[in-house]
Amino acid sequence: MPDPGSGSLDRAAQALARTVDAQARQARRRRLVLVLAAAGLGLAILARRHLERLPPAPPAPATQSVVFADTEGWYGRSALEVAVASPLRLGLADLPEGLPLRLGPWEGRDRPPDAEVERWFEAPELVIQRTYRRADGELVWLSAFGSRGDKSFHLFEHVPELCYPLGGWRVSHFAVARLPLGPRPLPVNHGIAGNGEDQLVFFYLYLWDSPARDAARGTLSLRLAAPVRRSPEATFAMLAQDFIPQLFSRTLPWSRF
Repeated sequence: MPDPGSGSLDRAAQALARTVDAQARQARRRRLVLVLAAAGLGLAILARRHLERLPPAPPAPATQSVVFADTEGWYGRSALEVAVASPLRLGLADLPEGLPLRLGPWEGRDRPPDAEVERWFEAPELVIQRTYRRADGELVWLSAFGSRGDKSFHLFEHVPELCYPLGGWRVSHFAVARLPLGPRPLPVNHGIAGNGEDQLVFFYLYLWDSPARDAARGTLSLRLAAPVRRSPEATFAMLAQDFIPQLFSRTLPWSRF
C-alpha cells in the first residue's frame, strides 16, 4: 500500500522545483538585461564616437536641398554613398509635398493604394505610388516608402529582386549601377525583370536627410521601374539620363570615408 504522505511530499518537491526553476529564469533574465544594457551602452558610445568623426554635411546649393544616397541600408554603409543636391525636398519629413506631380517633361498621377504595401512594410509612415508619363508614351512607375525606428528595417527586407519573383517576374540581371551625375557617380541598385511577355528595368536606392543616418529620423526607399519598349539598354538610358536628373541635380564632393 502506498504511503498516504507520499503525495504531499511529491507536491512539495514539485513546488520547490518550480520555485527554483522560476528563480533560475529570473536570474537568466537579469543577466540578459545586463548584457543588453551593456551592449546598448557600447553601441551608444560607438555611435557617439562615429558621429563625432563624421565629416560635416556639404552646404546646399542655392534653392536646392541635400540628401544622402546609398544602395545599402542600416545593415551597412557602402563606399559608394554620396551627398546629392536636389531641386526637390526629399527628406522624409518633407514628403509627399516635396515631390510634385510635374517633373520636367513627366506628368505624374497617383496610383490606387496597394494593400500589399501595408502588409509587407508594416503600415509605413509614408507611401507614394505614382505613374509618370512623358508625351512620347514612355512611363515610369515611382514608389517611395518611408518609416522611422524599428519599422524602417522592413524597407531593406522587401526589395525588388526578392519580391518581383513572388509576383511572377524573373530577375535576369541585378547589380549596382553608377550613374554619372557630378564629381561622384550616383549609385543605384539596378535590375532587369521579365514575365515571359514583358520586361521592365528597375532602379532603387535609399535616402537620408543627414549623414548620421539616424533611425529615429527615418529613411526613404525610392524605387523606379519602367517597361521596356525598345530594349533594356534604351530603357536604362531613359531612366538614367532623363528621369533621374529630374530628382537629383548633381552629386557633391563629400565622402564619409
